[in-house]
Amino acid sequence: MIRLIRAEFTKLATTRLIYGMAAVMAAFALLTVAANILDRQGAPPLSADSFPMFVAAPVTLLSGAALLLGILGMAGEFRHQTVTQTFLVTPDRGRVVAAKLVAYPLAGIALALVILAFTAAVATGWLTAKGITPSLLDARLGRVLLGAVLAAGLCGLVGVGVAALVRNQVAALVGVAVWVLLVEGLLMSLLNAPSLGKWLPSAAAAALTNPGGAGLSRLAGTLLLAGYGLALALAGTRLVVRRDIT
Repeated sequence: MIRLIRAEFTKLATTRLIYGMAAVMAAFALLTVAANILDRQGAPPLSADSFPMFVAAPVTLLSGAALLLGILGMAGEFRHQTVTQTFLVTPDRGRVVAAKLVAYPLAGIALALVILAFTAAVATGWLTAKGITPSLLDARLGRVLLGAVLAAGLCGLVGVGVAALVRNQVAALVGVAVWVLLVEGLLMSLLNAPSLGKWLPSAAAAALTNPGGAGLSRLAGTLLLAGYGLALALAGTRLVVRRDIT
């Protein structure tokens, strides 16, 4: 299994996907920090207490990036027809999918930590230049990092599970976007149950970075999103094992 996981990391490192994502996330983080510092209309004065908020700015986008990474990592094999060679080298398809279920959440976490470190460095330098010394030992910063790691890892898991179920890369990407932007809202409207919203995947993911904001604690959000991810992973693995790959 370790060999298969290492192979997945090698595939990822030899493509431009992860580097392109990192560049986009870094640019977004830089712009966000600049906007928050330069445009203070109606906002409290800058202080060391502003630091965790600046670092947390790209967390939601990083969760989306981890989800995208998981989808592309799994569905990309089918799109580019490399899945045939992969399964010829490792006929046990379940182990291949399991390796992806480990590798891509870890890659999402690594991406999140790198971008958050970059964001923290930019925010620290900018605040220091204004005579403000932020604390890296702030408990709120620790909560930001915890939420980001949990969200990135679990969203990466969900991404691989969705792609294993759908296989088609475009369909998986469009399906996730439609679910988040349209289907969840329609479900709550049709069932006339606004309280249902907190049990849906988007609310579970939001609870990791904003505990209580979606009506769930961070622990509840973690368990719920992990449940969704594991259910998709199990169903997707079963289909990949049983279906023809062509």
